[in-house]
Amino acid sequence: MKGGPHIEHDRAAEGWVPPERGYLRFLFALLMSATVFEGYDITIFHLCTPDIAHTFAMGDPAVGVMASIVRIGGMCSFFFVLLADRFGRKPVLSMTVLGYTVFTLLTSMSSGVVSFTLFQSAAQVFLAAEFGVAVTMISEEFPDDRRGRAVAGLHMVAIVGVIAAGLVYGAMSGTAWGWRGMYALGVIPLVLVAFLRRGLRETARFAALERQRTHAGRERPPLGTQLRATLALFLGPYRSRLLVVAGLWNSIGLIGGPTITYFSLYARRDHGWSADELGTTVILAYLGGTLGSLLSGVLMDRIGRRFTAALFYALSAAGMYVLFTSDAHLEILLAEVATMFAYQASRTATSALSTELFPTEIRATGYSLTVQVIGQILWMASPLVIGLLAGPLGGLGRAASLFAIGPLAGIALLLFVPETRGRSLEDVGAAAATSA
Repeated sequence: MKGGPHIEHDRAAEGWVPPERGYLRFLFALLMSATVFEGYDITIFHLCTPDIAHTFAMGDPAVGVMASIVRIGGMCSFFFVLLADRFGRKPVLSMTVLGYTVFTLLTSMSSGVVSFTLFQSAAQVFLAAEFGVAVTMISEEFPDDRRGRAVAGLHMVAIVGVIAAGLVYGAMSGTAWGWRGMYALGVIPLVLVAFLRRGLRETARFAALERQRTHAGRERPPLGTQLRATLALFLGPYRSRLLVVAGLWNSIGLIGGPTITYFSLYARRDHGWSADELGTTVILAYLGGTLGSLLSGVLMDRIGRRFTAALFYALSAAGMYVLFTSDAHLEILLAEVATMFAYQASRTATSALSTELFPTEIRATGYSLTVQVIGQILWMASPLVIGLLAGPLGGLGRAASLFAIGPLAGIALLLFVPETRGRSLEDVGAAAATSA
């Protein structure tokens, strides 16, 4: 593929000039809602797992199966994100808001565990696609020296959704609405965001590629042909990057899967925490995660992506091991905060790398394929495995603590990742093809 057409197309954006600062602020404000919704959605599941399990009379293995199936929905988002590399970022982003709104509302009206799982899985398709396209747009529009901090900022604002969910949980947990009310309330701001996003523009990099295609008189190939051509790139010059980045996400998925799925059960059922104690701890944990994302963004732009990722991978492994092996209330609380601090910082650094290592024509697809499909396999599988191991090993804590080893494998994989700090997206993308 050396000197292939995809790389030549991407070089059309080498003269790219970032949009004016006013539009960048507007863009960030409207895209951050994707992270806010993700924070709200994850926190509902984080907090309400015991309540949902009680409503549908589920044991640990059933909770693990449900969490794994819901995660499959996020993996299926790949097919929507692929469209962002075909028709543009803006139209796909608009579609995701509508889909997420509909299935979130349906989740609140679930009649049983099967309908709940299916509706939540479908909602995750659109939520994951929305977030993937949002990160892609931030990476393409912000200047090279601010790209890391911009991606970090997108991750940081998840705390707004987390706090909202924590406050709503305190008000809803003792009422007849319960967890259903939390999902229903989440629909209201989605309608407003769908209206406001009409002012977004297509990214300059994608628009440049479209102008070049039109000027050359090339028609868009059939979708199947485009998919085969895109996958051929990931099996050719971008194969190693695909595997390494997916490996990084799987390594930290072994932190996210167990912690987000089982912390609330571990705290409330196994250690007798109250709903208020749980809600306060989750808010504190995500505040720590916000600080982690902030620090990660600063370190990425100052000392590099690889060192930053390695540092927080190690801290997340240590935090989760202490979390699930402790018995004292304060130790569990501090370990949960430390784990989310390092986990969110790890996600921020890995997210930046995931959008920077692929050229514009396949950037959204590359992000989705590595982050939301192949990179989610262990996140998806870990709750199921922990649910099955909890009995034989003598409890959730013992089973979950085994997975703290995951990020240590990620540190080894970082040795194969090129440093992208301060480099243009075109330079980073082209380097993979010329070295293949």
